[in-house]
Amino acid sequence: MKTTSLLTGAVFMLLSATALAAGPKQVDSDQASTLQQMGTVQISGLAGSSDDAIHALKAKAAQENAGHYQIVGLGNSGDSSLWGGTAIIYK
Repeated sequence: MKTTSLLTGAVFMLLSATALAAGPKQVDSDQASTLQQMGTVQISGLAGSSDDAIHALKAKAAQENAGHYQIVGLGNSGDSSLWGGTAIIYK
């Protein structure tokens, strides 16, 4: 009985991690031209790197149930390590 519960839990965790990893797909402007726009998501004041900022935009797109996202702005001001960005989200 314990083995079955542990196995079920492990399978559930694996499926959950896979679903989160999949999430919305990043697209370029050509790919986005065939998709239905849902709106935009933004981040600001995020400490870290450009990869952290991209991950945060993807997470926000996932929260909005977007299937795709296109980053249209990403940067930090001056010598700041705080990142901001904007992405258009699509169905």
